[in-house]
Amino acid sequence: MFYRKLGGRPVRAVAQNTIVGVSMGQDKEQKRQFIRDVATKLFVEKGFENTKTRDIIKAAGISKGALYYYFDSKEELLFQILNETGERGLKSIEQINKSEGSLKKKLTAILNLYTEHYAVYRDEMKLFVDEEKSLNPEHKEIVKEKQRKYSRVVIRILDSLKEQGQITNCNTSVTAFAFFGMANWIYRWYDPDGPVKLQELSKIFHDIFTNGIYFETNGGLPVEKNGGK
Repeated sequence: MFYRKLGGRPVRAVAQNTIVGVSMGQDKEQKRQFIRDVATKLFVEKGFENTKTRDIIKAAGISKGALYYYFDSKEELLFQILNETGERGLKSIEQINKSEGSLKKKLTAILNLYTEHYAVYRDEMKLFVDEEKSLNPEHKEIVKEKQRKYSRVVIRILDSLKEQGQITNCNTSVTAFAFFGMANWIYRWYDPDGPVKLQELSKIFHDIFTNGIYFETNGGLPVEKNGGK
């Protein structure tokens, strides 16, 4: 048995005629996850439409029957990749929202999480941005609903901060979507092996975003940056 890299993550490989990365006795979900990892890399490199099922079968070292045992179609495979990624992020955001702490701390934690999520799962995020259009209407709506839940959590926090006079009188929906739009493009330019490390990237994004909505202080009193005019 040996290890090889796939999409920046180590993947175990075993003999031909078995699903690469798992033995016959291992859990079905591990096999399913490995195929998703292989397909993610191919969809990113070649695009969803240009990736054929035979490409996935060859890269994963499996039979056609094995692929269709786990996934009904190539589109179903893409949906599972996007839905799982969205679910993982949504659970983390909801945990933060339910946690103890001030609204500002929750907002900071969510902004950092979202930035890091896009940086760590760059391949999956690229598919979110570029290939969501390839989903069928039912699957597309499921994925979009998760994105709406993301947005609602952030908007509610911003609304509460505004009601408490802790941020400027901004349009909270526009403000939330501005941050998501900023983060959505991380996968195109961010290099985790470059000079800007993940924590620094999170801080930069947090500072850019919050400096535009929080009040400055004058002797402990909140004052808008434009002097309230």
